[in-house]
Amino acid sequence: MSLSEQEQRALRELEQQLLAEDPKFGASVARASAGSPSGAVTLRGVALVVVGLVMLVGGVALAQNSLWFVVLSILGFLVMFGAGIWMLRGGGATGVKSGKKKSGSGRGGAGASRSGGSSMGNKLEENFRRRFEGN
Repeated sequence: MSLSEQEQRALRELEQQLLAEDPKFGASVARASAGSPSGAVTLRGVALVVVGLVMLVGGVALAQNSLWFVVLSILGFLVMFGAGIWMLRGGGATGVKSGKKKSGSGRGGAGASRSGGSSMGNKLEENFRRRFEGN
């Protein structure tokens, strides 16, 4: 679902306001989004989940032959579980974590100047109401 031109323009205005109010935070977010290896992390995570699933199913299917296959299925589950947690945490991308720390320290200054940003919020809310009242 694509955004309308109005919504895209509003997002660009919000981005410009954010960069104007806190350039350090804007630069850290731009670096984190440009340098994040999210595609590679996701592909590795999915591959690990598939390997864990194969181990789990293989262990369950062959559990009648030997008790060691039960251990294989348990290890397969642990691999799947670990891969899921690894993907949810971001796959060890250190640049993203440092960007989050910087944004937390920069909130004090941004919170003090929210009165200027609230007018933009009011404009967005007004546009939202007009859109639904008109239909």
